[in-house]
Amino acid sequence: MSRWLAGRRVSLSLAGLMLVLAFATGSLIHGPRPQLRVVVGTGLEAFNDTHNFFSPITSVLFASGILELLASIAAIVVLVGAAERLMGWWRTLLAFLVTPLIGAGVGMLLQAAGLMAREFWAVGIQESIVLDPFTAISGTVLTASAFAGPLWRRRVRVLGFTALTVVFLYSGQPSDLFRLIAAVVGLILGLVLSRSRPGLRWVRSSHHEARSLLSAALMITAIGPFVSIFTPARYGPLHPLGLLFRNALPHLQTVTHQCLGHLTSVGCAFDVALARLNGPGPVILAPLPLIVLIVAAIGMLRGRRSAAWVAIAVNLWLALLAAFYYGFLPAIGQDERVSQNANGVEAVVRLSVSVLVPLVIAVLVAANLRHFTVRSPRRVVVRFIATVVGTFVALSVLYVGVGWLDRAQFRPVVTFWQLLYDLPDRFVPIGFLRLEDLQFLPIGGLSRLIYEWVGPVFWIVLLLAAIPLFFSDRNATSFVERDRVRALLKQHSESLGHMATWNGNSYWFTDDGRVAIAYRVNSGVAITTADPIGDPELVDDAIHKFATFCDDNGWTPVFYSVQQKHQELFDGMGWSTMVVAEETVVFPETWSMLGKSWQDVRSSINRASRNGVRAEWTSFQNLSLAHTAQIESISESWVAEKNLPELGFTLGGLDELSDHEVGLFLAIGEDEVVQAVTSWMPTYRDGEIIGWTLDFMRRRPDSMNGVMEFLIASAALHMQQLGIEFMSLSAAPLARTATTEAETDRIQRLLGWLARTLEPAYGFQSLLTFKQKFQPEFRPLIMAYPDPLALPAIAAALARAYIPSLSVPQMVRFMRSIL
Repeated sequence: MSRWLAGRRVSLSLAGLMLVLAFATGSLIHGPRPQLRVVVGTGLEAFNDTHNFFSPITSVLFASGILELLASIAAIVVLVGAAERLMGWWRTLLAFLVTPLIGAGVGMLLQAAGLMAREFWAVGIQESIVLDPFTAISGTVLTASAFAGPLWRRRVRVLGFTALTVVFLYSGQPSDLFRLIAAVVGLILGLVLSRSRPGLRWVRSSHHEARSLLSAALMITAIGPFVSIFTPARYGPLHPLGLLFRNALPHLQTVTHQCLGHLTSVGCAFDVALARLNGPGPVILAPLPLIVLIVAAIGMLRGRRSAAWVAIAVNLWLALLAAFYYGFLPAIGQDERVSQNANGVEAVVRLSVSVLVPLVIAVLVAANLRHFTVRSPRRVVVRFIATVVGTFVALSVLYVGVGWLDRAQFRPVVTFWQLLYDLPDRFVPIGFLRLEDLQFLPIGGLSRLIYEWVGPVFWIVLLLAAIPLFFSDRNATSFVERDRVRALLKQHSESLGHMATWNGNSYWFTDDGRVAIAYRVNSGVAITTADPIGDPELVDDAIHKFATFCDDNGWTPVFYSVQQKHQELFDGMGWSTMVVAEETVVFPETWSMLGKSWQDVRSSINRASRNGVRAEWTSFQNLSLAHTAQIESISESWVAEKNLPELGFTLGGLDELSDHEVGLFLAIGEDEVVQAVTSWMPTYRDGEIIGWTLDFMRRRPDSMNGVMEFLIASAALHMQQLGIEFMSLSAAPLARTATTEAETDRIQRLLGWLARTLEPAYGFQSLLTFKQKFQPEFRPLIMAYPDPLALPAIAAALARAYIPSLSVPQMVRFMRSIL
């Protein structure tokens, strides 16, 4: 406990100081009194009155009320405390004082410049007095990001700046600007204090991390409009747009009271007309598009490509709405309310920002679709599209048809073309009606029902249809077939068979369902994932039938990374084969570390014992939150160091760790910090586990020397106690101990190109050399293909399978290198 307190001396002292000041000045519940607020607060008006150059610092020690005070103290203890652990007490104190001082100072200079130009925002906030502890908190956290690892450094910066920017755009308070500037100052200060060299290169992220960042950014921008609903001021560039996502219709009683004696005026008549529409339908419709985006963000976090497409579509729709209501309508002179209290430049800025924010999010998601690897079955996607489009068409026909038949229930009486022209407005939040002139309004029960509920029903149906599409486990690539494959794996499987359950695979079954083959199609080439799964006596016949199935579909069948025991069968089929990898297998029953050749492994075990490092067998579901976060950080650091994207296909990542059948072996230090992690895939026979296959291997950069040797040796000893038949260290793709003379020059060039391309970043040959330390048995894995002339297409398909994000120029160079 004393160690924990010592590591947070600054953060706890600051939290205690805020609490003492709140009690001493009587500002605990409602914040400082007006006289004290001017003295301790900051802002252009307060500075002109007091000339207190240190007001930016005193302003971060007070809060405006009890809720903000409690939130600030919690944030200081947690966030500033974490920053203090990363960069020490004196850097934390320096950042807490310097970032708000410069942030508020620069912000006031910008405000003064705006006042000189009579800018709308600067004029509106000139009397604001700021009390905001989060200015210092934001600056301190961004300063500490320079001392964090690649994972959290990127998370803090991307999500931090996204959140601060969105809040500023929707709220526009001086404190929002001060926070944003303080964060920029903290970013620069962190680089100076850590002596880091600034760079513009984007550090590569894994699929898991890219999905996390994109979904979080989408979530933040979707929640942004709610800031406009609850903030008291209306100065943010996006504030008017945000207000349109709430029920902005006035109440009839209020309007009648305010407009008493003026009901014949245009403004009052307009408000009375809108008040007549104020009902449950508009209230429900207003936030529904934002709720759809929030649900899509959660689906994106789960890797659903369908959720990404929905997010793209809704954001493009929002950009179109902003351009229409804030650009087109004012341009044709139909609406002057948009640019009220703003000059031409401000109106252009507001329009640009309103359009760009959703447009940028749509473009970012579209540019990173490759990270959303979980594809829904075609029939499920078709059903979703049919449901949404069918609902839209049915509701449109209902609105126009019933409205035309009941046209006398509108004032004035509507025409068919008026109803058709008004149709798109029924599907947008009704707050947008304030930005255009109403041509007619419903007065009857049925006409009002369809007028108010067409939009809410459509968005509710879309939301209900999207939920199973995004979240049902049956919507993964394999849905029902994956369960059938798992059942077959339980009866009989090879060492690499569990890879068939990974996302991205499709499945083919024999007519009797006793054999399955996992495959994926790239550029007309069907590449299998390891051996066929099922009854060994039926496998040969299944290979023949799968080849026929591929031929019927116009695909080139390729059996990739299959056991060499199938060599005779492929020879009989007239197919060509080549060794693509060598699986390394050890047998726990005869495992021994005696002899000079085991010296490195024994030394690693002894070193771990001296350093207090232990090995722990567990599963992803049983990990603590701290260990889960540490494993994610280790993996992200590894991916960030590579010059190529994260590989897939036969190489698992973080997503594959969460499988409940996969085991994890962790190396954990005395401080409970995970130093290394390995994952192990099960192999079954008649429902019993007979072997484990190594897949995921990651180590912390500053971990103990030999930690991976220690971990694998510990796994072998553990499996020896369990009576496991074999332990496979898996195969290093495209790496071999020897080259056979039978291989052609073209094949050697193919393997050579892939090996040279991937070796500097992924070190497959080095990995194979590492595994030789454990004196395994080498089992060749072969690739079989029917036509040598198809080798260029096969090579391209393999490259695309391992690196789905491979660019077109890279692919062209690849093709040239093997021809």
